[in-house]
Amino acid sequence: MTNANITRTEAVANENTAKNVALFLAAPFIGLVYAVLLPFVGIAMLLVTGTKALVAAGALAYAGRLVKNVALFVAAPFIGLVYAVTFPFVGIAMLLWTAVEALTATMAKIEVPALLKATPAYAA
Repeated sequence: MTNANITRTEAVANENTAKNVALFLAAPFIGLVYAVLLPFVGIAMLLVTGTKALVAAGALAYAGRLVKNVALFVAAPFIGLVYAVTFPFVGIAMLLWTAVEALTATMAKIEVPALLKATPAYAA
């Protein structure tokens, strides 16, 4: 064997040793992540299996309606609160809009005397 082959072999051996040490140090953390995530993976699998069964039985449409009704029941007080807070401002804006329309309609009916009309000199 040549000297170059021996160094290449030693480099591969050193690389494998470093990799093994890194895996040895990371193994407890990988196991911890696995143990922590295992319940969530189990719940997700249960949900997927249950959803497939509901779709096959046709009960998903009923469940969707039920969830929608419950969500609307929970949201109703907040929607009512938003209406109660904003309606006075909407009412004031509508009153101002009606007043401006009435004022502009009245101003359009008033005939302005010729002396008050501002006509430019070049228009005459």
